[in-house]
Amino acid sequence: KELSALAREHDIHLHLDGARLWNACAATGLAPQEYAQYFDTVSICFSKGLGAPVGSAICASKALITKAHRMRKIWGGGMRQAGIIAAGALYALENNRDRIIEDNKKARRFAEIISSITSKVTIDLEAVQTNIVLLNLHDGNDDVSKHIDAIGKKGVRVSEGKKGMLRAIAHLDVTMEQCEEAAHIIANYFA
Repeated sequence: KELSALAREHDIHLHLDGARLWNACAATGLAPQEYAQYFDTVSICFSKGLGAPVGSAICASKALITKAHRMRKIWGGGMRQAGIIAAGALYALENNRDRIIEDNKKARRFAEIISSITSKVTIDLEAVQTNIVLLNLHDGNDDVSKHIDAIGKKGVRVSEGKKGMLRAIAHLDVTMEQCEEAAHIIANYFA
């Protein structure tokens, strides 16, 4: 709120990268509008969390949308016959928003299992509020990519998070049981 007030005071536009806005709303109980009111533009993603095959949208005032549309045209962006993409996004909005809290619960369970089995990686359980889990490898010089590859060979996909960290994300396409199994695989890998 304070940053938004300061930005408005100095006529600086703020943008909210809302790729995981739905997860934040599920975790806090706040409506998207409560987050968005402090920003001039908000992007939302229909694939991350909601499970649409592809698609994002930008929300803003009519004037800013007109400007964004013009810039998209200048840069050559655009898509013809996008109705099928819009249909997937609409389905995701109408059918998958209420279940996003499940992804947050899966991430939490994943984090709790790893934390209870190994101390070679740590997870800030207070920070696991949505569907993202960061695993701290303790050694900032550690080759994260070797762990990503080794864990991947065991059937679990993780990516690089912040320096010295692995990142795991729970989503629509994985069950609670799969998250629990993945947590055990990772914990045993680091044991």
